[in-house]
Amino acid sequence: MAEKRRRSTGKSTLADVARLVGVSTMTASRALRMPEKVSSDIREKIDAAIAELGYVPNVQARNLASASSKLIAMVVPSFATPGCAAVSEALQEILRPQGYNMMLAEARHSAAGENDLIEMLLSYNPAAMVHFNFDNVETAHRLLSNSGLPVMDIGGVHHDSAGISIGVDYAKAIRQLIQALVEKGFRHPGLLCTQTSNTIFAQLLNGWHSGMLAHNLSPHRVVTSPQPPGFATGHALLADIRLTWPEIDVLICTTDEVACGAIMACHAAGIDIPSQLAVASIGGGHLSAVCSPPLTTVTLPYAEMGRLAGKRLLAALQGEDLPVWNELPVELKLRASTGKL
Repeated sequence: MAEKRRRSTGKSTLADVARLVGVSTMTASRALRMPEKVSSDIREKIDAAIAELGYVPNVQARNLASASSKLIAMVVPSFATPGCAAVSEALQEILRPQGYNMMLAEARHSAAGENDLIEMLLSYNPAAMVHFNFDNVETAHRLLSNSGLPVMDIGGVHHDSAGISIGVDYAKAIRQLIQALVEKGFRHPGLLCTQTSNTIFAQLLNGWHSGMLAHNLSPHRVVTSPQPPGFATGHALLADIRLTWPEIDVLICTTDEVACGAIMACHAAGIDIPSQLAVASIGGGHLSAVCSPPLTTVTLPYAEMGRLAGKRLLAALQGEDLPVWNELPVELKLRASTGKL
């Protein structure tokens, strides 16, 4: 078997051991910390992989994992990230009755200081780590994989998580929205993407291109902005979008807030919605139902994500084996912003 080693130091990690055996990192960690909870066959394979790779367990990380901490650390890009409040509240709804407390840390959409942030959070001896809509850089991914802690990635469900991934497939969500808009007669959609994680951005673009091409529509009308996903961004960008592509008949925004900002810009410019320009979004928060006109949206189950993450965390802390891929369904809600129902 070919030896897999850490690029930066040449040392093997617990994640390397897990990959060689074909199990999750949490299972490999459990075999070291609680061998009685792992089958003898798996333990033998893990022992053999450790010997082959020359893996040296991180004693500090193992001590952190085995301590009776009641703290759950949650990393978010920004406290203003859409869905952040709903996810954290639902998580606490599940964890607090079991004696766990949450600590939220804001990464400010920056990977530059992520290692320092992860190391700082680990120094608080958390029982587990949760990430919401946030991608790890490679070195931070290794830190988490080698920590022995349960790790939950919430947002865009994906296979490259450092632990368990819980969320939705944004590609499916946007394809579902495109399908509904085409059935309503729209032929010139545009897409406005604002600041988000690389995982979600890749899924959005994948779904946009495949969904548009499936209906023989051009996918070229895309604006990507590094601006935060708020009202001001949608309000500021609408004029440039219409100037560049005056033929756009429906604008899809990647958050409710951006979509509502675009709607406000339409009202200010005397643009009728939806006869002159329809607007739709991906999000489905309370805002989408109360804006004027009410917003057609794909509803993302943020509260369900948080509750499921809480249940999975409690199970992981009890040493249970869990599915690493947990995809939740989305719901399309057609409203007046794209025409009469």
